[in-house]
Amino acid sequence: MKLVLVFCLSVLLHGLPALAADTDAGNVKRNAAESSLIETGRKIYTQGILGSGVPLRGTRGAGLVLQGKEAACISCHRSSGMGSVEGNLRVPPISKRFMFPEPGDLVMANTDGIRGKTLNQTHAPYTEESFARVLRDGLGVTGAQLQEVMPRYNLSDADRAALKAYLMQLSADYAPGVSKETIQFAVVIAPGTSPERKKVFMEMVQAVQHLKNGSTSPRKRYMTSAATFASQTERRWDVQIWELSGAPETWRSQLEERYQRNPVFALLSGLSDSTWAPINDFCKAQRVPCWFPSVPLASGSAGSYGLYFSRGVQLEAEALAMHLASAMPKAGRVLQVAAKEGIGDIAATSLQQALKASSQDASLYVLQNNNPNSITDALQTARPGDTLVLWLGMEQIKLLNALAPPAGVQIYMSSSMSFQQGRTSLPAQWKAAVRFVYPYELPSKRQANLAYLHAWLKLQNIALVDEELQSEVFFSLTLMTETLQDMLDNLYRDYLIERTEDMLGKRESGKAEQENRDRRMLGRTARLAVAAEAAKGGSVAQAPTAQMAQRRAFAVGESEGTTVYPRLSLGPAQHFASKGAYIVRYASDGSDQLLLDSDWIVP
Repeated sequence: MKLVLVFCLSVLLHGLPALAADTDAGNVKRNAAESSLIETGRKIYTQGILGSGVPLRGTRGAGLVLQGKEAACISCHRSSGMGSVEGNLRVPPISKRFMFPEPGDLVMANTDGIRGKTLNQTHAPYTEESFARVLRDGLGVTGAQLQEVMPRYNLSDADRAALKAYLMQLSADYAPGVSKETIQFAVVIAPGTSPERKKVFMEMVQAVQHLKNGSTSPRKRYMTSAATFASQTERRWDVQIWELSGAPETWRSQLEERYQRNPVFALLSGLSDSTWAPINDFCKAQRVPCWFPSVPLASGSAGSYGLYFSRGVQLEAEALAMHLASAMPKAGRVLQVAAKEGIGDIAATSLQQALKASSQDASLYVLQNNNPNSITDALQTARPGDTLVLWLGMEQIKLLNALAPPAGVQIYMSSSMSFQQGRTSLPAQWKAAVRFVYPYELPSKRQANLAYLHAWLKLQNIALVDEELQSEVFFSLTLMTETLQDMLDNLYRDYLIERTEDMLGKRESGKAEQENRDRRMLGRTARLAVAAEAAKGGSVAQAPTAQMAQRRAFAVGESEGTTVYPRLSLGPAQHFASKGAYIVRYASDGSDQLLLDSDWIVP
């Protein structure tokens, strides 16, 4: 009996590891099968390719057949599955929480393309039967007929199961860096940034964060709308400062190390006086939104997660090429001066490439170690009728003090490289001779646009140091605040990008119109105060108080936007909000007044 018992115990005990191994193997197989199913669903959703490898087919309206990528769900419902808006057309969310909601889960999304505050209709979870019906017949879970723009699909059981598996994990969890109470952000500052710009940049970031968190706490929710109040979606901001060091080739590894320690939802603004490419590459690799940094050169390929004000000096170079190609009489030779391996070198290369379209070339004189000889060589080579382009930064401009501009030569410079605090330090003899590629609105026209910025700076006791930079930072931070409020509890990175692409132009025009309505609705007393303030003269920025700054802005005209740029807008897969530039010149050698020399040029 003892032998039998010992034998049984031995078998039982020694069999346990085998049983555990079998269980682990079963889990691995199930996980592999589930991953394979989700991957098949992903291809259906994003590429329009069925499990068999043949293109997906869908029929829209009266019989329009869509096939492959154009039939894929992503074309309307976007990467996040959160839908989109186009004019009056509302494409609803189809991600996990909206198609297959858990009992008691309050799921809401803004889905109105006109007002921006119409919410989705809640419904019961889709079952296998109702999911098949909505794909095949366009009948929702309630039995209501979907819009004709929604294609009808005749999927096999296997493909339908794969698509459902993909939707079940799509935008199902908060993005990294998001919790119920907090959103983690990072602000990146590149080496070599001027101390003055860095100081005012940090002042503004800290002021906005303080104001935001002052109105948001676990027991004090800031109610921007009934939806945000009901879903309790306001969160505090935790903003980390990621200040980089060393050579650009080391920046990405520094960012990855910090990100591994503390993942963030997005890079919130940022500052660089040189390249931004390694930071952009990090964002692409980690799928972290790069949110409107203040940089002179955005990466030529922003990737899916980069949003920028413009393409910087590359845009300026292409706008200049268009201007030169359309000039009458035609310009002669084009001579360029730029430092080697810097922002100017990239701009010079961009101009050379753009000029090839009009069969024109541009010679380059390389500025090395800030030696003025290359500038002298270019000046001596230039003849009347030629064009001279000086891609010089603020420090390099000093090299022009001992030189005179050549007669009869059109001279151009980049304002983003050679302007600081809204002006340049060009010698007087050069100031009258140079034209600038200018990607901003003229200072005389943008006072009304920046009324609220100037009033806010006065209230926060922050000095106006660099209007272009401070306008960009203020816009970046306030846009993030408003976009997160609009997203409610759907805090997914893809959705942040998509919502901004859909709503930026509308947001800009809407805010400008609201400011104009505020001005038109001023009472008699307020109108008299505005008139009295206007009679004093002086710019909006020079007003001694926030109230006077607003009054002066109300008197100078109506807003057309809210930034230093004439217009900002995005569309699907667009990543640069401002797309053009002016050519400007000074009114005289002793004046800081800028005059237009061209219309708005969009390359």
